[in-house]
Amino acid sequence: MFGEIKLKALTDRALKHSTAETTQVSILGWEAGLTRFANSYIHQNVAEENINITVKCVTNRQIGEAGTNNPNNIEAIVEQAQSISRISPPNTDFYGFPATTKQIESSIETFIPATYEFSPLKRAEICHLIIRCAENLQSFGSFLTAALETVIANSNGLFAYNRSTSAIINATIIGKKGSGRAEMGARNANRINYNKLAESAVKKAKLAQNPIKIKVGNYDVVLEELAVAELLMFLSYFGFNGLRYQEGRSPFSGNLGQKMLGENITIWDDGLDTSGCPFPFDFEGIPKQKLVLVENGVVKSVVYDYTTAKKENRESTGHSSGSSLSGPIPLHLFMKGSHTSVEDLISSTKKGILVTRFWYTNIIDPMSLTITGMTRDGTFLIEDGKITKPVMNLRFTQSILEALSKVKAFSTPILVASGETYGAPFLFGSKVPALKIEDWNFTGISEH
Repeated sequence: MFGEIKLKALTDRALKHSTAETTQVSILGWEAGLTRFANSYIHQNVAEENINITVKCVTNRQIGEAGTNNPNNIEAIVEQAQSISRISPPNTDFYGFPATTKQIESSIETFIPATYEFSPLKRAEICHLIIRCAENLQSFGSFLTAALETVIANSNGLFAYNRSTSAIINATIIGKKGSGRAEMGARNANRINYNKLAESAVKKAKLAQNPIKIKVGNYDVVLEELAVAELLMFLSYFGFNGLRYQEGRSPFSGNLGQKMLGENITIWDDGLDTSGCPFPFDFEGIPKQKLVLVENGVVKSVVYDYTTAKKENRESTGHSSGSSLSGPIPLHLFMKGSHTSVEDLISSTKKGILVTRFWYTNIIDPMSLTITGMTRDGTFLIEDGKITKPVMNLRFTQSILEALSKVKAFSTPILVASGETYGAPFLFGSKVPALKIEDWNFTGISEH
């Protein structure tokens, strides 16, 4: 890894070379190892070291941006960004880059040496564990371990540095007529329960063989945590996004303080909570903080970056995504749950559908947060509190706002972590419960 001293010297070089009114330098440098298996054998092990340097130069609100993965080329990239800014139209929504204002929390543990030192052999042994557990079923999946250095620096004196680690593993087990899947992730690779992951995916695959066809319509559902995390992802991007809120493209636009979800729904974002995927600052270098978004069904807040906050004469909440087009996004969501299990949710269901996860999910109507997609890797019929039969994958069309107004029970929340496999390995995720929801709308069946 480069280390804070070398990366600080690199950003100093860039800022010193710039003649723009204001300049920001962002750096992501990483080392990653990826082991993949398919058809029940390990077929790939790759390692990568890379760095991504982005420079933004602004004069008279004209913004130029350029990037490189060659640190020796930093001055040329600064000049390129300045050249682009000279021919760019002014951005009247640009309010500059933030200055150093608050102390960045340095006590949270984001870099775990055990993950950084996790060897290809250890990844292979764990992949082999999954393959053995699958027995005569076919196993597919991947296991990524990585370390990332993140730097944000600007000409206002701001400098933020962090190093972090991540481990992300998934396993899909496939039989002749059905499949099961499990995923886990954490900053500490030694805290992932690999046996539980393998056993869960294999158990689902065995139960999923020879699915039946059922009539489409509205059913009570038990959504497992992977499916619930996907619902929260759409809430993040399309609901809690401060840019969409200001432009009237969020269902929460003009509705802060209103009850829009069930009274039993409480959601917050906290990048400092070590039970999630902690990270101390956003992609403008603003410190993270806990922010309640929904409390007892009432929408309390959306998230802001520096630009959207300035439009309302307020402080950034520390949620810059690094993209002015995407706007601010909460990446560390938590949902209040209970102290029960998924099995308890199933046993309390007279008739319904158990959903492991969603697939090919897309937004239909952002203003009602209506999405469509398919179930995948384990969809089961629940009758009289028991799983009785596997079900062919179902297409659904459902408003998330409506669904989260019909939640009848929760399990204990667990972490569902995500991260980039083919780019910079930035770990984020949601800590969510499984949900029992009334009247989920299934509209079609996949017979393949």
